[in-house]
Amino acid sequence: MFLPPCWLSLSAARVAGRLRACLRRVLTASAGLAVVIVTPVAIVVIPIVAHAGAPPVPGLPRVNAATIPMSIADSVAASGDDASTLAAMSDVSPTMARIRERGRIVLGYRQTAVPFSYVDAQDQPMGLAWALCQRVVQALQREVAMPDLRSTPVRVIEQMRAPLIKGDAIDIDCAPSTVTAARERQVAFSLPYYAANVRLMVRQGAGIHSIDDMRGLRLAVVQGTTAERLVRARHARAGFQLLMARDYDDAFRMLREHRAQALALDDVLLEGLRATSKSPDAFHIVGPPLATQPEYYALALPKDDPAFKARVDAALAEIFRTGDMRQLQRESFQTAVPPFGHVLQVVPSPEVLAIWDAGARYGATADGNTNATENDTSAASSSPRG
Repeated sequence: MFLPPCWLSLSAARVAGRLRACLRRVLTASAGLAVVIVTPVAIVVIPIVAHAGAPPVPGLPRVNAATIPMSIADSVAASGDDASTLAAMSDVSPTMARIRERGRIVLGYRQTAVPFSYVDAQDQPMGLAWALCQRVVQALQREVAMPDLRSTPVRVIEQMRAPLIKGDAIDIDCAPSTVTAARERQVAFSLPYYAANVRLMVRQGAGIHSIDDMRGLRLAVVQGTTAERLVRARHARAGFQLLMARDYDDAFRMLREHRAQALALDDVLLEGLRATSKSPDAFHIVGPPLATQPEYYALALPKDDPAFKARVDAALAEIFRTGDMRQLQRESFQTAVPPFGHVLQVVPSPEVLAIWDAGARYGATADGNTNATENDTSAASSSPRG
C-alpha cells in the first residue's frame, strides 16, 4: 500500500486512524454497502445495518453510511491533532469519550427476538433487553451530566454482533446475547440478567418428543447462536438434516411452512416466537434441555473498556436492587405481543431469580453500602459459560 511521505513518521495507530477517516469520507459520499475498518494489521469489511424505521430488505438491511458514527481515532486523524489529544479525549473510558464526542449512544437491537429485543407495529425497538439499555442510558445521562444524550437504535443480526461492537458501530448490543468463553474473546459482557435453556419446538402432532426422534428429519437453527453449537454436537449421532436460518423469524418460518420439522432455540425465545404466530397452540416445546447448564444472557459491550463496563454494571445492579427488574420482566414477558396480540405468560425461573439476587449484590460492601468498581465482576461469575 502506498502512503504519502508525510505519513511515514506517524505511528501505526495514527496511520490507521487517518486511513479510517479517508475511507469513512468515501463511504459517506457513496452511501456504500459496507463499512471498511482499517487497523494496523488488517482491513475488515462488514455489512451495513439499518436504523430503526428503515424498510426491511432481503438479507441484511441497509443504512446510509453518513449515519455511522466516526470513532475518536477517525476524528483526531481528520483534524490533524496529535496522539496527546487522542489520549486526552479517551478519558478513562474510550467508549464514553466516543459517546460524549458525538452526543449520542448507539444501541443494537433485534427485529424478532421476542420478548427481549424486537419491534412494535411502528417498527420501534422494545422488549426487556431494550428496556434495560434505556435505563443504562438514563444512568449515563446523570453520571456524565449529559441530560440531552440521545440513543440511536441500529438493527443487528446475530452474526454481526461482535464485528459491529469491535468496529465501534454500536456501543451496547441490547439483545439476548449468551455469555460464552468464545464470545468473551471478542466482546465484553455486562452482569447477566436472564437465563434460558436450549430446547426444541415442533408442530402439534409431529410425534417428536426430543432431539433423538429427529433421525432423517430437518432441524432449523439460527446461524451464530449457541443453539447451533449444541445441535451440531448431536448432529452425527441423531442423524438429522440441519437447516441454517438467518435470524429467529427466518427459522420459525421454516417450521411454520413445514420446511423443517423442529426448531432449536432458547426456550424463552421459542415462547416468544409462538406468541407471534397466528395459531400459537399449533406449536409446542418438547424434550429436555440440550445442555446441562442454562444459557446466561448479558448486554454485549466493547472489549477492553472496564470503566464503561463498570458504569453499565452499576446501572444494572441498581435495577436489581430496587426490584425494578421484576416490573420490567412483567411488562415484557406477561404482555400481548405483535402482530396478533397473543399474550405471553412467562415467569422468572429459579435460575433467573438467582441471577437477579447476585446482581443486586454487585459492588456491595460489608456495611451494606454499594461501591461498584471496575474490577468487581462477582455477579457475572455466576455464569458458568463466562
